[in-house]
Amino acid sequence: MPFFYGQMIELRDVTFSYPSPGGQPKPVFVRLNLFIPRGRYVALMGPNGSGKSTLGKLIKGLLSPSSGQVLVDRQALKPGEIHPRVGYVFSNPENQIVSTVVEEDVAFGLENMGMDSSMIALRVKESLHWVEMEPYRHHSPHLLSGGQQQKVVLAGILAMESEVLVLDEPTSMLDLKDRDEVLKLLQKIHGQGKKTVLHITHSIEEALGAQDLLVLNRGQVSFYGSVEDFFSDDFLPESEWGKLPPFFRLIQELRSRGHAIPLRLRSVEELKNFLLQRQRVKSRL
Repeated sequence: MPFFYGQMIELRDVTFSYPSPGGQPKPVFVRLNLFIPRGRYVALMGPNGSGKSTLGKLIKGLLSPSSGQVLVDRQALKPGEIHPRVGYVFSNPENQIVSTVVEEDVAFGLENMGMDSSMIALRVKESLHWVEMEPYRHHSPHLLSGGQQQKVVLAGILAMESEVLVLDEPTSMLDLKDRDEVLKLLQKIHGQGKKTVLHITHSIEEALGAQDLLVLNRGQVSFYGSVEDFFSDDFLPESEWGKLPPFFRLIQELRSRGHAIPLRLRSVEELKNFLLQRQRVKSRL
């Protein structure tokens, strides 16, 4: 597990249960321990019911553990405390839009903080520029596409200078074009904005954009490490939530035939360039 920047998110012996109709609590986590280093982009995956969304809500403070501690930047959350520096993005952006004008929606959180109006105006302008939505500042967010709405939500989080982003399947309700735009924006926010990102997803393709993979299964961490290690021959040839994408099945097939294909490759284009370069090297020998 990488520890390059100091811990940003920590769970210490966290136990959490949901109530059940029979009165017997249904445990999701039992004495779960986890460290996520500062500044990392972590993809969180796992089968349905493994606790992915629950983990994200615990980190934000939308849920509180029955025992144990959740710490963000070494500060433990109190029961019921919602962390102001953790931004949470749901899958349906309309659920987080509260105003009828884009710039007013982005300003909503800052106004609740009691910030000076001139500073609010500056923060709103900067954050909308960051997500390339400044031309839409006077538009109704409810008339925008799903991807544009998600950008408005992200602008509001950036305006509040959140240090941590928890993304709960942020592209699951978007079309392909909007999905690609939002994923590129998330990479920009992480890389240029130096944020710690926890990206909950069912898509292995989306997870490839992360630095690390965190896999939950039955409330426990079954894998936490690099993308390369996850897709190595020694780990999960077929994941528990579906088959590997065709690209990785192609990689595995090439390796099984004796081709030394590096684990760092992420796309068909990268694979093609690698094979062409290797062919040129061989032709010179």
